[in-house]
Order: sequence, then C-alpha cells, then structure tokens
Amino acid sequence: MKRLTLTLVVALCLAVVAGTAGCRRDTGGDGSDSTLVFNPESTVGMWETDTLGPSLTGLEVHQQALRDVFFDYDSSDLDQEALDDLMYDAAYIMAHTGFKVLVEGHCDERGTIDYNLALGERRALAVYNYLVSYGIAPSRLQYVSYGKERPFVLGSDEYSWAQNRRAHFRVLPL
Repeated sequence: MKRLTLTLVVALCLAVVAGTAGCRRDTGGDGSDSTLVFNPESTVGMWETDTLGPSLTGLEVHQQALRDVFFDYDSSDLDQEALDDLMYDAAYIMAHTGFKVLVEGHCDERGTIDYNLALGERRALAVYNYLVSYGIAPSRLQYVSYGKERPFVLGSDEYSWAQNRRAHFRVLPL
C-alpha cells in the first residue's frame, strides 16, 4: 500500500513538472504579464508589455491613411470627389512630415501600353500639381506612371476598370 501511494505521488510530481516545462521564464522585468487589454471604444487590442512589437511601422500607418484618387474613363481631370479626397490627403501629408510620397498614375486595361503610360502620367501629374498648390514641398513628392501594367483589380468589367483608373500614393522614407 505504501509503495502504491509513493508511486502515485512520484507520478503526480512528474506530471506537474512536465506540465510546467513549457512555461516562459521570468525575464527579470517589472513583474507584469503580457495580458491583452481592450479599449472599450475600440475592437483593437493593446499589449500591456512590449512582448510584441507594433504590427504596423510608421510608414505603413501613413500608407493606410492616404486615400486613392479615382478618375473617369480616358480622363485626368479631378472631379469633386477626387478633390475632396485630395484635400484630405494633402492635409494629412502636411500634418505628418516624416515621409515622402510617390504618386503612382494607373489606368484600366483598355488602350495601348503607350497611350496608358501617357494617361497615367497625366493623372499622377494632376495629383502632384494639386498637392504642390496646396503647399506641400515638391521635394517631398515624386510621380510615376504605371499605365495599365499594375492593375489593382483583375477583371474586364466596369467595376474593375473604375478601380484601376486611379492615382495611388506610395509612402517612402525621407
């Protein structure tokens, strides 16, 4: 009977040791743990300690904040919706000075490569000129045309074409 009890105690101790073998060692920090805390006004969690780095770099945060500008078919004219988006983008770029912006001109798949490269350049230049007239230093801006070579949405329908007729902002380090 004593032998059975001793065997059970040893087995229980081995089970406890094996169960805790994968636990994180104390790193000698402030004693806080890495529990997830939720802001009641947001669905995004924040870690109490720095066990995980931020999921977005500063440039990625800026990239996500900027809005694309869309154009009508065969046009580089800025309509009212484009001007509203550009005013938001320009104010954001002015308020955040730690990056440069590459304005990319894009087109839908219709038309020749050469024609769409020229149209994409006119679109990018229209956005570039608006940003400069708003007061953004030209040294913080560049522009390029990709024509129809880098579609945002694949497809040969009006929805896809409309999504591909755009000026897209690429955030770059200074």
